[in-house]
Amino acid sequence: MSAQDAFQTLKNYFENRPAARQVIGCLKPGVEIGINIGDQIDCALFARNGLVVVEERAAQNPDFIFSIRPESVYVLNNQPSEDIPDIAIAVLKEMLAANISVRFLGNFGAIAKNGYMDILKLGGSRVMSFLTLHGMIGVSNIMSSIKKMRP
Repeated sequence: MSAQDAFQTLKNYFENRPAARQVIGCLKPGVEIGINIGDQIDCALFARNGLVVVEERAAQNPDFIFSIRPESVYVLNNQPSEDIPDIAIAVLKEMLAANISVRFLGNFGAIAKNGYMDILKLGGSRVMSFLTLHGMIGVSNIMSSIKKMRP
């Protein structure tokens, strides 16, 4: 899958799947997440007027930038579940396989005020169990992992 095909697939995924709308809907107005596809395409992911939008441009002031291989877009897109914990675990597995990386550019206040904790809550106990299984036990370990994401 080319980076451009991956962008179109990712755009369709976020803009048309109910689970994606629910997750991105947690973000506060004006918050954008950056996504880099295959080191070729920068895009911005955000909510506007209750809709999820993916634009082919660099995100403005992102707290997080995800770098994703085009092949991983295909893997995630073909995950049939609309269950948020299933989707979150699929993303985490791609991260563990080093197919998705994350850089944290924001400050720790942004995690609370910009809606990211609400996203984590949507994952519920299944996501927390997955994180625990992989050594991210408790909020302090999660925060420590986020600190490691800083450039």
